[in-house]
Amino acid sequence: MPRRHSDRAMEHGSVRARGSFARIGALVVALGVSVSVSAWPQSSGQRGTKPRTEDAGDAVSLTAELVVLDVTVVDRHNRVIPDLGKDRFVVYENGVRQEIAFFSREETPVSLGLVLDTSGSMRRKLGKVVAAAKSLMRQSHPEDEYFLVEFKGEAELVEDFTRDVALIHDALDNIVASGQTALLDALYLSLEHAQKYGKHRRKAIVLITDGEERNSYYTRDQVLEQLRRSDVQVYAVGFTEGLSEAAIFRQSESRRISSQEKRARKLLEDLARESGGRAFFPQSVEELDAIASTIARELRTQYALGYYPSHPEHDGSWRAVRVEVLSDKERGPLTARTRAGYYALRRDSPPSPRE
Repeated sequence: MPRRHSDRAMEHGSVRARGSFARIGALVVALGVSVSVSAWPQSSGQRGTKPRTEDAGDAVSLTAELVVLDVTVVDRHNRVIPDLGKDRFVVYENGVRQEIAFFSREETPVSLGLVLDTSGSMRRKLGKVVAAAKSLMRQSHPEDEYFLVEFKGEAELVEDFTRDVALIHDALDNIVASGQTALLDALYLSLEHAQKYGKHRRKAIVLITDGEERNSYYTRDQVLEQLRRSDVQVYAVGFTEGLSEAAIFRQSESRRISSQEKRARKLLEDLARESGGRAFFPQSVEELDAIASTIARELRTQYALGYYPSHPEHDGSWRAVRVEVLSDKERGPLTARTRAGYYALRRDSPPSPRE
C-alpha cells in the first residue's frame, strides 16, 4: 500500500493555477489510495487512441499494418548523420529482415513534453535547467507543440499542449524547487499524456532530473511497460553524480559509484534505449546548453522508416526491432538508434494506424 499523500491528487476536474485536470484513474480510486500525482486527463493506455486529430502535414498515409520507426543515425563521435539514402538502412523484426516500404528524411514537427525535476535537491540547478529548456524551444521546429510537467512530491501538469512558446516560458519562470521526488509518477503520466494528446506523429519527452526517486506510486517496471506501449522517445538528462553519501572520491579523481546512482543511471539509460532516445549525464549544469542543442538537432534530423511486417499476426505479442546502417569508408561505422520494439495489434483490437 503506497503512502498517503495530499488530497488534491484525487480532486475530480480540479483547476490548478496553470492547468486543468481530470481524475487520474478508476483503478486507483477503487483501491482507495491517494497517489502522489496531480490529477491528469485519463488515458486508456492503448496505442492508436487519439482524442486529438493529427496534422495531415506530418503524417504518412498509414494503415493498421504499417510500422513506422523514427531513426537517429550517428557516427563514432556521436555526430548526427542527416543525409543517408534508403538503401543504407536494413530493418529487422524478431531477427527477420523486412522490406522498407516508406522512407523519409524530411524535418517534421514534434509533440514534446518538458518534464522537469523541481524537488529540493535540484534547487541550485533550476535556473540553468529553465534556461536550457528555453534554449531547446528556440531551436525547434516552428510547428512543434509543448507541454510542461514539474515534479517534486507529486507530478503536476503545469501547461498543457500548446504551440505558444510564451506560455511555456511564463510557466517555467514561475516554478520553484522544494520537496521530495516523484520521478516515476512523472514519467508514467507524461508518457501517457504525450501518447494520447500529442497531435504530431513524432512524440518525445525531455526529462531533466538528478535521478533520485523517493515518492512515487508507480514502479520502475510499470514505467518501462508504459514506454513500450507508447510511441514516445525519451531524452533523459541525469545529474546523478554523487547520489547518496556513499559516493566516494578517490585521490586519482576516479570515484566509486553508489548503488543509488547506479540504479538512477540504469533507469535513464533503459528509458533512452527502449524508446530510441538518448541519456546524458553531465558533470556540470554548464553542459546543459550544449545538451539542449544536441537534442534539438537530433529531433530535427531523424529518418522515418516504414515497413509491413512479414509475419503480421494480430496476437498482441512483443516484436523486437533492430535497424542497421551500412557504413562507408569516409565516415566509418554508423549507429542507428530507434525504439526497441512494439506490441502487435490484437485480433480483437479496433483498426488504427501504428505510428
